[in-house]
Amino acid sequence: MVTRFLRRDKIAILSRLPLFEACTKRELASMASLTVDTERPAGSVLTREGRDGGLMFVIVDGEAEVERDGKVIKRLGPGDVIGELSLIDGLPRSANVRAVTDTRVLELARDDFRTLADGSPKFVRNLLRALSLRIRDMDERWPAELR
Repeated sequence: MVTRFLRRDKIAILSRLPLFEACTKRELASMASLTVDTERPAGSVLTREGRDGGLMFVIVDGEAEVERDGKVIKRLGPGDVIGELSLIDGLPRSANVRAVTDTRVLELARDDFRTLADGSPKFVRNLLRALSLRIRDMDERWPAELR
């Protein structure tokens, strides 16, 4: 049996993530109280491409793979965030994400995500920054003739 994270453990985990690095201790405590600590066994699916996205995940331990159109496009590990795009835009998931190893995550539900976004401008700014970095990274991967 795995020991569940205490609130202070969740705060420590969240504070190390770029997405939340500028948040105050109070904001981090609020986020920590809204997350659920869960374990996903190797092979389990965290998100399915084309399906509704009601949860965001933060990988605490373990690894996962992002797959689109049957191809693995990225490997994720501790500190990576999954599923925030669907919580923002309400559109279906853009990729499958499968746990490669037994994976421990913090889950944040859509309604709780919206509560955080409505109450924390720093959270929103950090989220925009993280999304901007993701877009820049994708842009750099495109062939020069397509940019």
